[in-house]
Amino acid sequence: MSRPAPGEVSDLAKRALRGVAWTLPTSLVSRAVGLVGTLLLARYVAPADYGEVSAASIVILTATSVSTFGIGIFLVGRRDLTRDEAFHATCWFLGTGLLAMAAVLALGGQLGAWFEAPGLARFLPLLLVGMALDRVAYVPERVLVRGLRFGWLSMARAFSELAYTGVSLVLAAHGFGAVAVAWGNVARSALRAGAIVPVVDWREWLEPHRLRLSTLRRILAYGVNVALTNVAGFGMRRWDNLMVSRLFGPAVMGSYNYAYNLAEMPANAIGEQIGDVVFASMPHVEPERRGAALVRALTMISVVMLPLAFGLGVVAPTVAEAFFDQKWAGVGLMMVILAALSATRPIAGVLQSYLYACERPDVVLWMQWGGLAALVLSIATVGRLGILWTCGAVAAVFILQTLAYMVAVRLLDGTPVSSFLVPLVRPIVACLVMVAAVVSARPWLAGWPPVAQVGAEMALGGLVYLGGAALIFRPVALEFLQLVRVALSRR
Repeated sequence: MSRPAPGEVSDLAKRALRGVAWTLPTSLVSRAVGLVGTLLLARYVAPADYGEVSAASIVILTATSVSTFGIGIFLVGRRDLTRDEAFHATCWFLGTGLLAMAAVLALGGQLGAWFEAPGLARFLPLLLVGMALDRVAYVPERVLVRGLRFGWLSMARAFSELAYTGVSLVLAAHGFGAVAVAWGNVARSALRAGAIVPVVDWREWLEPHRLRLSTLRRILAYGVNVALTNVAGFGMRRWDNLMVSRLFGPAVMGSYNYAYNLAEMPANAIGEQIGDVVFASMPHVEPERRGAALVRALTMISVVMLPLAFGLGVVAPTVAEAFFDQKWAGVGLMMVILAALSATRPIAGVLQSYLYACERPDVVLWMQWGGLAALVLSIATVGRLGILWTCGAVAAVFILQTLAYMVAVRLLDGTPVSSFLVPLVRPIVACLVMVAAVVSARPWLAGWPPVAQVGAEMALGGLVYLGGAALIFRPVALEFLQLVRVALSRR
């Protein structure tokens, strides 16, 4: 396997960082506003009601995931995509979406009873409106990803998240309760569709062609492994909530879902952008250089994701004290444990993209379903001991799955697992120093107002990490900053 010369950065790392530089500012702003809105929403919605609307959302998202059939991967990953194939993909995607929505409406009451969330069905009509809008916007969005048009896509995602935050928070403050969350989902989907669909040439995805079974078979054959993989991946991220609802009731599930959503926010804000960029860029990297590109990209990504994960974990108790009342007790400790998701998920996502580029979707398929089986088994056994044990089981499964992906790459192309792990050591050391500094300073900040204490802990942690980066892994940090500077200048 070829290695980049000293100071050289792989094509993939360059593309990834340029894409992140385009998307990061708007994404961070929207996520920051979303974080504030999410924290304020807890003041107006009861945990049990939030648990029920969350369960309804997961049912909708499950229907979406099961009926996607790998269409997105087909649209982005196929180099010689024709308009005929794109039209077939659009028709199939919209048709299966209608069937999925009908099934959800028919089974809503039974699902609510099964998951100990009897109010689940009342949220489904509004959430299905959002699902329909997302279904219409999905294929045009994949066309934007295929064309590496991440700037506009990031803006659309950012403003749609702001719409969700604004609508749900305003309605909740005016007494709508958990229904405000459903209306927020509709607003997010409507704005996203309105921003994406008009900017994509309709001929790229909706130009009429004669429908042929042979074309549909080719599309489905291309994406069948990916479709099954996506279902398992979605199950790993969301079905644990439904298991928590069945084990501990909707109120505990509401608190768990709140903690989970806050814990994975850095992964969604940055990791989602990185995933799109890496997946779209990887096929353009020469096969003999992909291994070196992967190692370099993961090294650069860890410089950002590790401090976010460790930082979130250390400030979580203070965040809970500042923004949550007694009815949400336990959210802070759950966040401490679940913060590991913000480090592991983006890294695992990049490894998945590499395996897809190497034409080994079967490996990803087995990894995802193995991870889902491990998650379900761990919650059904260890998780029964209590909700914190459940959080620990979830975090452990994601960590082990990321390590398993590294082993799979080692077996595939010979890249040593140490090539992935050794570059992480120095950033982790800097993160541990950051955690120690925040914990040591906490007694001195005890008299401050809780919100001010959160800000002080975040500022202190950021400064300590930057200092540690300058001392412990200065060359990598400087290289990363240089790449970001260049990418920003090209905006």
